[in-house]
Amino acid sequence: MKGLKSLIIIAVSGLLAFSSCINDFLDRKPLDVISDDDVWANESAIQAYMAGMYEKMFVEPHGWLLNWGTLGHYTDESMRSYSWGHPYTPTFPDSFMSDFDGSGDFWSTSYKNIRIVNEFFQKLPTSSVSEDLKKRYEAEAHFIRAFYYFGLAKRFGGVPLLKEVQEYSGGNIEELKIPRNTEEETWNFIGDECDLAMKDLPESYPATDQFRATKYAAAALKSRAMLYAGSISKYGSVQLNGLVGISADKADDFFEKSFAASEIIIGSKKFDLYEKNDDKAANYQNLFLDKTLHEEAIYVKAYSVPDKGHNFDYAMAAPSFKIDWGTNTSPTLELVEAYEYVDGTPGTLKTENNGKAIYYDNADDIFKNKDPRFFASVLYPNCPWQNSVVEIRRGIINSEGKKIEATAFADKFPEDPTLTTSGKDGLVMQGDCSRTGFYIKKFMDPANRVEQDRSETNFMVFRYAETLLNYAEAAIELGKADLALPKINDVRKRAGIKQKSAVTLEDVRHERQVELAFENLRFWDLIRWRTATKVMNNTTFSALIPWLDYKTKKYTFDKGPNTLQLPKTFLDKNYYQPIPEVNKNDLLIQNPGF
Repeated sequence: MKGLKSLIIIAVSGLLAFSSCINDFLDRKPLDVISDDDVWANESAIQAYMAGMYEKMFVEPHGWLLNWGTLGHYTDESMRSYSWGHPYTPTFPDSFMSDFDGSGDFWSTSYKNIRIVNEFFQKLPTSSVSEDLKKRYEAEAHFIRAFYYFGLAKRFGGVPLLKEVQEYSGGNIEELKIPRNTEEETWNFIGDECDLAMKDLPESYPATDQFRATKYAAAALKSRAMLYAGSISKYGSVQLNGLVGISADKADDFFEKSFAASEIIIGSKKFDLYEKNDDKAANYQNLFLDKTLHEEAIYVKAYSVPDKGHNFDYAMAAPSFKIDWGTNTSPTLELVEAYEYVDGTPGTLKTENNGKAIYYDNADDIFKNKDPRFFASVLYPNCPWQNSVVEIRRGIINSEGKKIEATAFADKFPEDPTLTTSGKDGLVMQGDCSRTGFYIKKFMDPANRVEQDRSETNFMVFRYAETLLNYAEAAIELGKADLALPKINDVRKRAGIKQKSAVTLEDVRHERQVELAFENLRFWDLIRWRTATKVMNNTTFSALIPWLDYKTKKYTFDKGPNTLQLPKTFLDKNYYQPIPEVNKNDLLIQNPGF
C-alpha cells in the first residue's frame, strides 16, 4: 500500500489519535481508500470508489436509526412508540442531532467522508480516463461534498472547510489544526459546490446509472440549502462573530439563490408532479412506492433486496401486522388535524356537537372528506390495511354507559369475552403500540409484512413537489407572492383539495407540513424558521382516543394527551449542536450554551 501508512484520516481539523486499530485499518485494501496508482488507471475501480462515496452520503433517518425512528420524533409530527431503547426526555439532550448516522459522532464521520472525496479530487487527474469523464466525475464529487457539508452546516453552523487532503508525516501536528469558517462562508461554499456540480453533470443517465446525481439533483440541493441559509439569516441571530448565524442583510441573497436553483428545475420541463392514478389518495401513496425513476423523482436513494434493504416496514407495522419489532412511530393528532378537508376548511376533527359527544357509525367516519394525502400517509382507526383493518380503541363503553379502559391487549370485555377491550391494535398504556391512535402508512408496503432488513421502498431525497414549495417560499420571502400562488395550487390540485386565491408565508409552511410529512424535513424546517422553541415549549402532543359503544356498536372519540404524557421542550441552544472535537483542537470555538 504505497505511502498509505503515512496518511491519517482526519476527523475535525486533522486530528485523530494513533492506535493499533488504525494500523489494522490501513493494512486492508478497501476501494474507498486510495492506495495504489493502478486504481486510477482502471475505470471500474474508479467507479467502485465513487460508489462508495455515494453510499456514504447520509440521508436523514428513514426508519432504521435512532432505534428505527424518524426525525418526526423531535417535532410535532410524531411520537416514538417503543417502550424500550432510546428514551424520551422532556428536554432534548445536548447532542441528539449528532448521532443520527448511528456512529455516535456525526462530526468525525462527516470529515472522514470529506477526506475521501478530497483524495478523489487529488488523485483523479492522474487517471487515464477521458477528460470528459474526469469532468463528470469531478462534478459528481462536488455534489457529494456539498451534501456532506450541508449535513454539517445544518447541525453546527460554521465549520472548518477542508478542500484538500491533509497529510501528516510525523511532524508538528499543530499545523493540522484549522479553525471554523463562519456560517455564511459555509453556506456559500455549499452553494458554490452545487454550481460546480451543475456545470458538468449530465441532465440524465442511461438506466444502468439512473440513481447517480444529475444537474438537477445539484440544483435541488442548492434550492434546499440556500433556502435554509436564507431562513437562518432572516430569523436567526449572529453569535461568536458569525461562526453561527448570518447577518440579516444577506437573507435576500440566499433566497434569490434558492429561487434561481428552483427555476432551473422547473424551467427544464423534465419533471412534473406524479399523477398516474385517478384516485388522489392512491396516487399520493403510489408516488413513494413506485420503483421507477418517475417524473417527480429528482434524486433517489435506491434499495433492492437482498443486496440492500432497510427496516422501515419492519419497524413501523401496527401490532397485529408486525412480524417482530413494529410500532415505532405514532403520528400526532396535531399532524392529523393539519390535513385540511377537501373544501379547504381547517382539518379539526369533530368529536362534539354543542357539548355532546358525536357517535359515528364507523370509526373511520370521523375522517370523512379529509385531504387525500392524510389517507395515504396515516393508518387510522378502522383503516383498511393488508387484507384486514387497523382496529384501534382505548376501550369499550358498557351497557351502563361506563367507559372500560383496556390495560393490555389481552384484556377481555366483561360483557362479551369475544371482544378484546382495546382491539387488536391498541390503544393501551403498555407495550409497543400507538401512543396517539395513529400509525404511519406513507412508504409502507400495502401488500406484505416485511421482515428485518427486507424493506426496499426507495427514498426520494429530492422530489419535484419540494422544489415547487421551495420556489413558493423563496418567492414570498422576496415579496413575489404572485409567483408563489400557482406553485402552491399545483401541489394542492394534485392532492385533491381546494385551491387558494391568495397565499401567505404561513400557507406555504402549512403546505410543507402535510405534503412532506415523514420525509424528515419538518425537523429542519422548524430549526431554520427558529420556531422549534415555540412549537415544542413544554408541549404534550395529543392523541385521538376512540371508544366503542357496546349497545349501539357506534364509535365516539376523546381528544387528550398521548399515552406517554411526556412533554417536548426544545431549548434555544439546540438550534445548533455542540462541537465534539474542541478538546482536540484549541482553534475550534464551542457553540453557544455548551
